[in-house]
Amino acid sequence: MAFTASQAFDLLRTAFSRNRLPHALLIVGDEHQGASRLILQLLELINGIRADHLDSVRDEYCRLVRPKSKSRRILRDDIRAVEPFLQQRAAEGKWKIAVFMDAERMNDEAANAFLKTLEEPPGQCLLILSTSQPDQLLQTIISRCVRVNLLQSGEFRLTPIQEALLPHWLETCRNLNNDLAALAFRSRFMDVMAEAKAAITKNLNQALKDEAREAAQGTDASDWEARNKDANAAQIETEYLEQRNQALELLISWFGQAALIASGAPEVTPIHPEVRTLAAQMPVNELLKRMEALNRLRDDLNFNIHEALALDVHLLAAVGSC
Repeated sequence: MAFTASQAFDLLRTAFSRNRLPHALLIVGDEHQGASRLILQLLELINGIRADHLDSVRDEYCRLVRPKSKSRRILRDDIRAVEPFLQQRAAEGKWKIAVFMDAERMNDEAANAFLKTLEEPPGQCLLILSTSQPDQLLQTIISRCVRVNLLQSGEFRLTPIQEALLPHWLETCRNLNNDLAALAFRSRFMDVMAEAKAAITKNLNQALKDEAREAAQGTDASDWEARNKDANAAQIETEYLEQRNQALELLISWFGQAALIASGAPEVTPIHPEVRTLAAQMPVNELLKRMEALNRLRDDLNFNIHEALALDVHLLAAVGSC
């Protein structure tokens, strides 16, 4: 789900106090949403590092990596340069922290090198990736990080796909603990996504034809279109997956916001008034359990597990009586 920067810090501070801080965080947001400010707060919380800006941080237990090549990419050598630091032993009570700003700017070699560090993280180490374009990161990197989506304010603004799904989700939430309601929502979810994919396909196929006519310049437009067919198909799939993730974010945030409200957290502007109703009806642990089921659904779908089967299993856990 998505949080304001202050809400995200409160949750991470609690995790740190309970020795539950993950070894890798993916902070999704930009300067306006408070991404840098959140990172500075974490540096102070964990290692007592105080600075007004990330670029002014000077500490033996912190490294900052930004795109700096002529192509504005993070290169493999940039990743390799941090590895010896991460392998060093930290002093008592200190963490080794590496911050990767604009993480989506890693080229393929850098991303693969970074993935090896994620797979076998050194002890007492925190890796923080910050990006406003998570879809540009390897899915294998995303899946190994705890993702923190930032809002510019406490308000959750619905995307078109979320607005299309909302009436079906409202009906489902009025029938929680009902396996039939879970299966019915799975059907509605797939219908909405099928309509979305059809619209994406229609729009991008038409755009491909239009580009073919412009690019051909007197040559065979059908040949240009055929040569770019695979790239167009990949773009269709990318846009579909992004919209599916947006749809799942609505469901995850629904339970997440209810959990925040139920726990007394400030600055929560719910997606819909019924989120507060749910918060009053269900204990925090139950809300978090259902949210986690939806997080597992998103993770499974990102690894190309059969869509209908994954929806059946995890929606039964999130909505049904399981």
